[in-house]
Amino acid sequence: MSDDSPTITVTRGTKDRSRHRRTRSSQAASSASSGWRLPGPGDVVSGLVRGTRAAWWAGLGLLDVAQSAGAQVFDALVEEGKSWEQAQRERREQRARQVRRATQEPDAMQAAEERVQEEVNAALQRIGVPSRDDVDALKDQVEALSDRVDRLTDTVRRTDA
Repeated sequence: MSDDSPTITVTRGTKDRSRHRRTRSSQAASSASSGWRLPGPGDVVSGLVRGTRAAWWAGLGLLDVAQSAGAQVFDALVEEGKSWEQAQRERREQRARQVRRATQEPDAMQAAEERVQEEVNAALQRIGVPSRDDVDALKDQVEALSDRVDRLTDTVRRTDA
């Protein structure tokens, strides 16, 4: 961010203050309401007008400074939002690449399938269902017994004949 922060410069008028004081004191003497040297109504009104005008100008100056600073803050927030959005987009794209890589690798898919198969077999074993290996072993035994029965049947037929 550049150093374009608002600055406040106070300038003072170039009027001759001593002449201004002399004029005021002579006005105060002529418009004094009593012998106590209190300001008259004209002095009070003009003082109020000057004070009100100064407050108005100070308010306008404050508005200008706030508007300038607000624009700078807004611009900084916009830039921050852009960089945050870009970082989030890059993170999402990186995750998507990782998922694509993981699903395209045959080893990863095979490992996942084996892991699922192991979990299913373990769950089936816990409830008493035989595993695929147990069923295959039983099938082999049944086939072997079936072959023996067939051979015995052939032997019995030959002896009867």
